[in-house]
Amino acid sequence: MRNEAAGHGPGTVGRRALLIGGAGAAAAAVTTRGAPSAAWADAADCAVTRHDDAGAATLDEALAAVPEGGTLTVTRPWSRAAPLVVDRPVTIVFSGAGRLTMTADVAAIEVRAGGVTLRDVVLAGISGSRTGLGRGIVAAGTVEAPIDGLRVEGATITGFTHDGIFASFCRSFTIAGCTIGDVAYAGVLMLSCSYGVVRDCTIDGVNQPSPYVNSYGVIVSRDDTVPLAQAPRSSMILIDSNTVSGVTSWEGIDTHAGEGIVVTGNTVRDCRVGIAMVPCKHEVDRGSTLWAPLDVVVSGNTVERVGLDVPGAGIVVKGAGDTVGSAAERATGVVVDNVVRGHGGGSEGGIVLYLTRDVIVSGNAFESCVGSALVLYHSNDAVMLLRNSATVLRPASPGGAMAVVTVRSGANTGTISSTRFEAGGDAPARPVRGVAVGLAGNELDLLGNDWSQTDLAVWGSKSVVNRYGDGA
Repeated sequence: MRNEAAGHGPGTVGRRALLIGGAGAAAAAVTTRGAPSAAWADAADCAVTRHDDAGAATLDEALAAVPEGGTLTVTRPWSRAAPLVVDRPVTIVFSGAGRLTMTADVAAIEVRAGGVTLRDVVLAGISGSRTGLGRGIVAAGTVEAPIDGLRVEGATITGFTHDGIFASFCRSFTIAGCTIGDVAYAGVLMLSCSYGVVRDCTIDGVNQPSPYVNSYGVIVSRDDTVPLAQAPRSSMILIDSNTVSGVTSWEGIDTHAGEGIVVTGNTVRDCRVGIAMVPCKHEVDRGSTLWAPLDVVVSGNTVERVGLDVPGAGIVVKGAGDTVGSAAERATGVVVDNVVRGHGGGSEGGIVLYLTRDVIVSGNAFESCVGSALVLYHSNDAVMLLRNSATVLRPASPGGAMAVVTVRSGANTGTISSTRFEAGGDAPARPVRGVAVGLAGNELDLLGNDWSQTDLAVWGSKSVVNRYGDGA
């Protein structure tokens, strides 16, 4: 046992930074929060007790010897069939040969208190290729008693039958620098969480074995079987600078009905769908959706396919409801300055929108997307597509037509401006349309677009398409 100074203070990303400053301010808040403040440095002489597991008969015994605010350093490999329960504010650090290997299909570490830090933990489950209840880290509060101040830093988590990190009813939390792979359902799963950060993590290999019908790299959601009062939306969460790959059957980064979710600076590779901002189901009518994602920001991400070739959108924004013109809650937010490569196919596109209101899609670059760069499916009110560019389109089927913007159904209104297409290398695929509007019930204004390298600027005559200074 030895005494050393405390090292890290708690921090949060402020609501004001996310709402007013957007993704840039949120990222700045994340960057500055990691540095110790002067006040914290001045408190360096406040000693805390540190223990290790060298002489302990069990890991539970070693943890029990650590007082509140103390640190346990795990230096040995341990095998367990039950979770290590952390029920008070402590720091657990893995060092050297420190490792926790599970021999049963349960959580490895279960956090039941606020103020817990888990640093450099190494956790191994029994399998990531079948379904079960195996989880690397579980931190589950309640709506009445959320868990505050959880920090998971530098973890390595593999081989769990459900997810790597599961957090519910957690506030002011940080998940940073973690490596998660070979899991069955999700890398990081958050339910009814708020004011949190998931940053600089690498998630590779989310397997979705049967009977799981979906899977996620990072998901921000809620329990949609109960009302909002019992399971609020997740809100004010920053998902920043992560690399998510190999979610080949479902979605790389997702929110179901989150509010103020900022997804920025991530690389999402070889996922069926890259980033999905979508609604959650109705708690009574399970065949319909009720709550939409609100005030979401999707900015500066690279969403690409390198070794995967199945239909799927790069980025999806979808509100609640199902029918054209539905009166259910609409999705809101912005999708800006992303790069989307190789996505689309079938009825999909690089970015797909439906059931939205006042959404801005601006400054995005599309490369080698399949069929369409942008798809307005249906029921997008006052959408603004600005300054987007598409380079090379590939047909979804041999000889099939392609479009920079495809309007697939009705009830879409909005503006398409300063958008351009570049055909790319030798003998590009043809025909390419600027805007394809095959059905009635849409009204779009086109301003100052560059369609000079398309074969036809506007295809379809059933909807109202107004062109103002629009390129040939």
